[in-house]
Amino acid sequence: MAYSFAEFATLNSMMYVSGRKKYTIIAFCLLLVLFFQSMPAGVRQTFGNEPCAYVYAGGFPIGLVIKPKGVIVVGAAPVETELGNVLVKTPFMSGDIIENINGTAVNTAEDIRAVLSEVPDMTAQVRVRRGTSVLEMDVSLIKEDLTGEKRLGLQIRENVAGVGTVTYVKQDGSFGCLGHPIGLESGGPVPLSDGASFVCKIMGVNKGLRGKAGELKGAFASSTANGSLYKNCQSGVYGKFDDFKGGELIEVAHRKSIAVGKATILATIGDKTEEYGIEIIKTAAQNSASDKSMIVRVTDKRLIGITGGIVQGMSGSPILQNGKLIGAITHVFISDPTKGYGIYADWMLEN
Repeated sequence: MAYSFAEFATLNSMMYVSGRKKYTIIAFCLLLVLFFQSMPAGVRQTFGNEPCAYVYAGGFPIGLVIKPKGVIVVGAAPVETELGNVLVKTPFMSGDIIENINGTAVNTAEDIRAVLSEVPDMTAQVRVRRGTSVLEMDVSLIKEDLTGEKRLGLQIRENVAGVGTVTYVKQDGSFGCLGHPIGLESGGPVPLSDGASFVCKIMGVNKGLRGKAGELKGAFASSTANGSLYKNCQSGVYGKFDDFKGGELIEVAHRKSIAVGKATILATIGDKTEEYGIEIIKTAAQNSASDKSMIVRVTDKRLIGITGGIVQGMSGSPILQNGKLIGAITHVFISDPTKGYGIYADWMLEN
């Protein structure tokens, strides 16, 4: 088939453009491969059901202190008045957070004392956070006989402290633990305004029994914080260590790759972190984060002999399967301490 010079020139130009596009695409693909290979393992992303991150597995205890914006109501407290010891009926509920009184923010017991000393009469307007609701209350005050000071008649606390287990630590020192929130008596997470983590030691164990949850007895090993907290939510407590040196990195498995069957957990029961055998009984198909993603059973006779199974303080213990991090222990079944719930690890890594 013959072509005119004009036709041949046009065809040749089209072939040249097509070839140039081909080499451009090849070069782009090579650059893309080099880019992903040069990324640190801890942040490299893959697709589908493959691992999405590399982290350091936890399994060691951590002390946590969470400070909300305001003070937390524990309950009513008696006040010694000229009429005797009086326990008044209060509009407050356990777990309420008092944010301000007469428009002045309060974060400590001393703040409350100072604000009430300036109240001109025996009534104060108190702003309270109850769950997701914010309430404005007119509250009658009580005068203490000995000091003459005005009181709310409440027992309060300024923060919430507890012990849990670290699930993972990223290469930048940020970590996730517990797998569930630190909550208030009224339900729901403590709203975090400030918080810190502390080195913690396990001092003993109260063994779990049917009908009664056991616990790890932990104590803060230092009064100096080793990190800060930035989030307390449905899938756990999150923060960043000031200085953390990890060991070997481990892959995080996608939740769809988790299978019913044998697995292990990392937990610290005494002086060291050890691996214990468990069985994954059931997994749940989930489209949103939940701290009850799977049901597990402890099969390791050593762990059952010491703790009875899962106990309070083990929340956050990493769950491993096929050498990968797949989740964390979150809850124990009161009816059977060898069984409990776990959360998928990729839900935790979203935070």
